[in-house]
Amino acid sequence: MRKPSAPRPERSNRAQDAPASIPPRRSGPRRPRPSRSAQGPSAPSAPSAHHGTEQAGPAAPAKRPRSASAPRTPKEPSGGAGSASRPRRPSTSRGASSSSPAPRRGGEGAGRTSLRQESSSPDAAASTELTVFGRRQVALSRGDDRVVSTGLADRLKERQAAVRRLRLRRAVRAAVVVVAIVVAVWALAFSPLLGLQARRISVAGSDGSVSDQQVREVLAAYEGDSLLRLDTGRLSTQVSDKLVRVRRAQVTRAWPHGLRVHLTMRVPVATVQDSDGYQVLDNEAVVLERVSEPPSGLVNIVPDPAAQASGPQRISAKQVAAVTQVVGSLTPETLAQVSSGSATEAGQVTLTLSSGASVVWGNNQDNALKARVLATLMTTTASIYDVSSPHRPTTRSADSAGATPVAPSPTS
Repeated sequence: MRKPSAPRPERSNRAQDAPASIPPRRSGPRRPRPSRSAQGPSAPSAPSAHHGTEQAGPAAPAKRPRSASAPRTPKEPSGGAGSASRPRRPSTSRGASSSSPAPRRGGEGAGRTSLRQESSSPDAAASTELTVFGRRQVALSRGDDRVVSTGLADRLKERQAAVRRLRLRRAVRAAVVVVAIVVAVWALAFSPLLGLQARRISVAGSDGSVSDQQVREVLAAYEGDSLLRLDTGRLSTQVSDKLVRVRRAQVTRAWPHGLRVHLTMRVPVATVQDSDGYQVLDNEAVVLERVSEPPSGLVNIVPDPAAQASGPQRISAKQVAAVTQVVGSLTPETLAQVSSGSATEAGQVTLTLSSGASVVWGNNQDNALKARVLATLMTTTASIYDVSSPHRPTTRSADSAGATPVAPSPTS
């Protein structure tokens, strides 16, 4: 059996102790009591008015208090006369409204109620929006005051700004590179930085017939032009074309303002008489100069003696070219002993030595081999040296009846 509880306090006293904010219960049929999960703690309510000043009959027994030291909490009558309920926990805030009880921890119903209240409340929506689009400053490193946003909108703006800055930096870098290239091209190709100076043109290989000043005059038109824009091949051709005594010229750059010109000169080997005097020719029949008297040491080209019997003959350009080619292939020792040369219209060349002997050369084939064979034959005394067939050369003397064969000479 339960122990009888203490008698209930008087109604008047309980009504005075009740909080003023809690209205008295209405008379009439009672509403169903909410569940403990949805009902929060509230202050004890006043008893209904239809009850009497004090109910007759024995009071409902109350539960034993948890601790002997804790004071007993008066129980609130719940619907029936003999029913008893557990004491309610007092509210933590006096000003809290009884219409919005706080949900219990860990309760499933309380969690749903809280979510519904947060989603339906305007303050909760504003709080969610602030959470999504909020912004805070985060120090990335010491001394770095950049702002990193945690909100979506600000983050997108920062990303767009970063992309614009990146594109701007790339554009600036590209512009700087282009400007640097343009300046470098102008400085190297069009400015006087590498311009040609005529006084710095050096000449080598001349035999004295062409002076350095003549070469500089040919290249003076390019003074001031950058060495990078000069075509050395074209300059070489211009030097050899404008200076007749130059067979070939090789022009190279001498940084930063000069040129080096190496000349290969034409060597005069023969002369031929014309109406204006004597023409000095090289081995390619190029007229190097005209003189009134034939220079010593050169082969004089004369008409064919066999054609002279029918009358004076004019020397054709073909005959001149044939003789000059043969004379140009001779060694310097042999050339010094040749006094004149002639050629037929068919191109058969005959040379006359200063000793009176003659050389039957033949056509212009194998000129180099014939020149070596003739140099070997001239070690012996003869009046006629026949090298028209270089592999079977012969010599004849004035007092001999026939030709004397000579051992074949090497072909190399």
